[in-house]
Amino acid sequence: MSKIISSFTGRELKKLGQVDLKGKSVNHEDLRAIGFDCQAFDSAISQMGVTNGASGSDFLTEYLAGTVRVGTTVRVIDEILGIATAGDWDDEEIALRVSQPVGKAELYGDYTNIPFSSYVPSIEKRNIVRFEQGFIVTKLESSRQSKQGFDVMEEKRISAVESLEIMREEVGYRGFASTGARIYGLLNDPSLPAYNTNLSDWLDPTTTFAQILADIEGLFSDIEIRSGGRAKESDNMTLTISTGYRAALSKTNPDNQNETVRSRLNSEFPNMRVISSAEFKGANAGDDAVYLIVDKTENDGSTDGGEAIIQVVPVKYMMLGSEQQIKGYVEDATNALAGVFVKRPWLVARGSIPA
Repeated sequence: MSKIISSFTGRELKKLGQVDLKGKSVNHEDLRAIGFDCQAFDSAISQMGVTNGASGSDFLTEYLAGTVRVGTTVRVIDEILGIATAGDWDDEEIALRVSQPVGKAELYGDYTNIPFSSYVPSIEKRNIVRFEQGFIVTKLESSRQSKQGFDVMEEKRISAVESLEIMREEVGYRGFASTGARIYGLLNDPSLPAYNTNLSDWLDPTTTFAQILADIEGLFSDIEIRSGGRAKESDNMTLTISTGYRAALSKTNPDNQNETVRSRLNSEFPNMRVISSAEFKGANAGDDAVYLIVDKTENDGSTDGGEAIIQVVPVKYMMLGSEQQIKGYVEDATNALAGVFVKRPWLVARGSIPA
């Protein structure tokens, strides 16, 4: 059984007050008698935990030159169609005049009625859609990021430009769906011809050199027929395929191992260029698309430039304004897009490759 050495009530302790050991000779046994069974020593001086040559890791870090930015899908709509800058940011629509001649020559007679020719005018319109993208740079963020070598304003401005360009690419390919708006892209303009679905599977190992070549030649034959012979093998033309199909153009001729599909095309169509587009992957209900476009014609009597398809961009990038706030800087930018006009569908042929 534990022995009670001493006992005080709260009232008693209050009355006794604090114990004053100053000037008293008290040893450990005396303290134990009143319930203080512990010892205290002078505290040692605390030293920093050090190792030989220790230094913060930040001071031993060497940063490589430049900044690696995370990549986005390569945008090639400009390479395929180019850019036609027309209109203003605040316009509502872009219009294209189309004239269809009408007339039938008759046999001449001194007293016969004169057959009059005429034309049927029409206006093809595209609406304009506007996007915006801004950014804010705050004081603390900018200060901290700059210590790691980042220029926050530059990085965010680059991001804003990239965002607007991604939307321009999206509209260029697929248009913009909005009630009552006519904004179409390269993949869904209503004037485009139907897909030829009889093409071979170019990625199938059993597909031959002759089959792939015949598919491409067939696309040109379709254009040649629908253009009434205006399209020539020597015209500037663009073959746009889905990414991953360049290997198909490298298949060799079994009768001449030095000849590939691409080299044969270069001899048949000396001004044909080949462009790969990720947007053509699965573009036709899951099947991959291939387009052959004769870039322009100069022998149909038109005065518009003769392009088969144009991408209309009233404003590619315009800064709306900037504001210096107490805690940061705000900037906003915009663009204006009208999608594409397929002006001469008879210079375009489309194919669908089984995926």
